[in-house]
Amino acid sequence: MVLPLVLDLAAVPASEDLARGEAEFLRGNTHCDAREFVEALACYDRAAAFGYEDHVMWNNRGVALDGLGQHEDAIDAYTRAMKRSPTYEVAAYNLGNAFAQLGQFEEAVVAYDRALAIKPDYADALYDKALVLARMGRGKAAWQGYESLVRADTANAVAWTRKGQLLEELNKFEAAVDAYKAATSADANDGDAWTGLGDALYALERYEEAVEAYDRAIAVDPRKEEAWNNKGFTFFMLGIHEEALACYERALAINPAYKQAWYNKGYTFHGINRLEDAVTAYEKAIELDQQDEVLWNNLGNALYNLGRYERSIPYFERALEVNPQYEIAWNNIGNALNKMGRHAASLKYHDKSLEIKPDFDYALYAKGHALDSLGRHEEGLELISQSLELNPNYDHAWMAKAESLHHLGRLEEARDALNNALILNGAFDEAWVFRGLILEEMGNAFEAERCYEEALQCFRASLELEPENAELRYNQGVLLEDLERVEEAIDAYAGAASRTHGADALVRLSALLLRVGRAADALAPAEDVCSRHPTDSRGWLAAGRASSALGRDAEAEAAFQKAVELGAAEGRLELARTLRHLGRASDAMTILDGMESSDTEASLLRADLHEDLGRAEDALSDCDAALRISAEGRDVVYRRKGGLLLRLDRPKEALAAFDAALGLNPTDPEAWCDAARAWRALGQESRARKMLDQALRLDPGFPRALDLRAEPTASS
Repeated sequence: MVLPLVLDLAAVPASEDLARGEAEFLRGNTHCDAREFVEALACYDRAAAFGYEDHVMWNNRGVALDGLGQHEDAIDAYTRAMKRSPTYEVAAYNLGNAFAQLGQFEEAVVAYDRALAIKPDYADALYDKALVLARMGRGKAAWQGYESLVRADTANAVAWTRKGQLLEELNKFEAAVDAYKAATSADANDGDAWTGLGDALYALERYEEAVEAYDRAIAVDPRKEEAWNNKGFTFFMLGIHEEALACYERALAINPAYKQAWYNKGYTFHGINRLEDAVTAYEKAIELDQQDEVLWNNLGNALYNLGRYERSIPYFERALEVNPQYEIAWNNIGNALNKMGRHAASLKYHDKSLEIKPDFDYALYAKGHALDSLGRHEEGLELISQSLELNPNYDHAWMAKAESLHHLGRLEEARDALNNALILNGAFDEAWVFRGLILEEMGNAFEAERCYEEALQCFRASLELEPENAELRYNQGVLLEDLERVEEAIDAYAGAASRTHGADALVRLSALLLRVGRAADALAPAEDVCSRHPTDSRGWLAAGRASSALGRDAEAEAAFQKAVELGAAEGRLELARTLRHLGRASDAMTILDGMESSDTEASLLRADLHEDLGRAEDALSDCDAALRISAEGRDVVYRRKGGLLLRLDRPKEALAAFDAALGLNPTDPEAWCDAARAWRALGQESRARKMLDQALRLDPGFPRALDLRAEPTASS
């Protein structure tokens, strides 16, 4: 739709002020012609201040406002113009265009009809009314007017161009190409026709031909912003990203308020994983139009992809304020909550999305994945399977199905689901990793190793294309850590952490550095998490552990206390250990009193604290409690109980506990050494030495066994 700017003066100035107003009005028109809409508005404001505010000025002010995307204000300006001159068909036509821009099609038709009542042969009003009718699904009524116009003048390039636009609106792209070609034959210098031809060719995925058409439009008018913008997006579809960005820059140099160019610039940055740049471009577009739900959603998506899940949610909510029926935004809120581990909270958002669109495959997949994460594996599997029936080409849904099947112990089916994911996307690194894990569980270590190597090759290849992709680096780090390639994993986590505001990479980096004895290095990423994400308990836990390893008990206590305040159960355990280390056993016991009695580690720590406080029987009761609730690691609990009994000079009972530990884990040299100590306490040195011999058979260089053998005995 082209908004006509009227240059004729409606009245002769009658005073010096009106003369000044006229001059400002004319300057405003010049700026408007040059698409300098901000400057034009300033001129029109000054014209009005001088008393020069007739219907023409208000119309032209509306054109400038429309150019800035301020369509509601433009409607007010056109309405004022028509109040001053009810027979002013140009303002009525422009009013229709402004309503159409806002998607208010019924109001647009009323305005076009008003323009046509004033001027029945007003072709532009007839054309644009037909376009709006087509968008309202009233294609037959729209078509009748177009056909009569084209038949009346087959050499009319504008008529052919408008026919092409209508055919596009009706999704008849081949016919639209023919209409636009007829227009360019009638007038080779019709830039709108060449741009329309490019658009129709683009819709047919004939991208190279579309670029040629846009080039012809630009040759006719180098300042045709729409042609530059559309050429840019066509380059994006061809994978020529730098050229695409250059085209958007040309469009924005012509019109800095061109929302669609800012949007496409953001979308292109998004597509090549330059997410910070995408955020900036989307924000600029939103400054120009806050009523575009897709813009709000895409800005949220960019933040989501940066790992800023909590920050993304308000933008999805803004999209829903604009359009409460926008199912994608509902689903995306659920996705963000899932990423934050809030799977139960996510369900209502996926449900709302599916209420709006029951066959929305992505929402079915996402809800199924959330249910699986909540342990509702059968329900999750059913929904994921439904999503794959609707869209069998979504690799992540096959991955999610594999996860559900794995949770249900159906390993062969899980492997087959992963095979489908990898057929669709051979570079799906996470699928290769998961396939390796499943094959290990199936006893095929050789094939598992091949999967892991494939995954690492995928990571390397993907990072060559997307070196700034933090998620790729993070997932690479997880695999390298699992493969015990520690230094490479540290580098990968550090690379991920430097490219995202998310906490995951920093938390893993800190834990891994601490594991390899680099406590001082581990403290820095932990403190980064505390600074960037003060409500994430993982950062405070990591900072506390690093501080504790460095002997900074007061700092460790403060960090663990903060983790406890944030609801981290692990924080209580760590805080209690730190307080014990500081000699504050009673305070430590108070902290543990707030923990569930079903925690094995807490029971064992209670045993240590009761022993510190001289309450040996309570300590033994704690060990028995740990044995009652422990499903795994019972041998360790028996060893702890045996050690306590030895310290209480009850070696026979201690020996029974150590025998129980050996029954559960006969390959542990520590347990054999424990048994040796018990036999030695009973005065049975020969039996003690047999225990030590067994420990050394398991590990010939085991230091503790060697030390115990070297200890002097009562008989030596």
